[in-house]
Amino acid sequence: MVKKGKSKIFASDKKNIKTTLVVLLGAALIGGIFLFFHREKEIKPKTAVHGAVPKKTFTQRLPAGSGSKIAFIFDDWGYNTRNCRYLKEIKTPLAVSILPDLPHSTDIMKCAAIHNKDIMLHLPMEPYHNNDLYPDGYLITTKMSVTQVEKRLEEIFKKMPLIMGVNNHMGSKATEDEALMTIVFKKIRRKGLFFVDSMTAPHHSVCSELAEQMRIPFAKRDIFLDNINTREAIEKQIVVLARIARRQGYAIAIGHDRQLTLQIMQEEIPILQEQGFAIVHVKDLLRNQR
Repeated sequence: MVKKGKSKIFASDKKNIKTTLVVLLGAALIGGIFLFFHREKEIKPKTAVHGAVPKKTFTQRLPAGSGSKIAFIFDDWGYNTRNCRYLKEIKTPLAVSILPDLPHSTDIMKCAAIHNKDIMLHLPMEPYHNNDLYPDGYLITTKMSVTQVEKRLEEIFKKMPLIMGVNNHMGSKATEDEALMTIVFKKIRRKGLFFVDSMTAPHHSVCSELAEQMRIPFAKRDIFLDNINTREAIEKQIVVLARIARRQGYAIAIGHDRQLTLQIMQEEIPILQEQGFAIVHVKDLLRNQR
């Protein structure tokens, strides 16, 4: 009888020990799970939503300027006056390049003068490919005679007496033609103007060498800002522009008379300045200055 009672007690003790071990193991498991999820909770705020890496801000993507110079030219003015307010609101130097004989070419010239912006002629020149319609004689072409080219330029200069320089509108074919560009450069030299090659024929333009020979104050475009007219694309081009300017010490950017482009420039020019870039007049970057 005694033996049987003792065995029952030992069995009970074993059962209690087993139960206690199960409880302890369960508590440890629950504690481990709690600690795991608590740690995950602490880590998650350090990463972006859905695990994406946070994008760098625009300022962080720009290289330091270290005094590198940037000049801006904005083309295709003259169709309207809607964006004239940006010429007042953007306080830094910039050049306004105006197409001739448009409804508001004269109005834009006056607006630019009032707000101390550089005034340029956006000279329409013959391209290889063109789907736009222009009046006869509007484009300077390789088929024009010397007299025709000189007459056309003289007509434009009389209507636009405030221009300081010229850059080409289209002109992929014209800027490859040395005979034509010689006529144009002679007229520009007589008027005391400078020329900026928009680089629509980047591999075959004769303008740089010819300007050197003829001692024409000259520069060329380094980058187009808004060939793709979206905020993301324009901001990416500004980053590229900053890198070019940082590498070679200067850069010339061409954009267009578009609200989005000018709005972004109003926002980002101060950031470029904060990063150490100097926003300058186009004439500050010219070669062959007399």
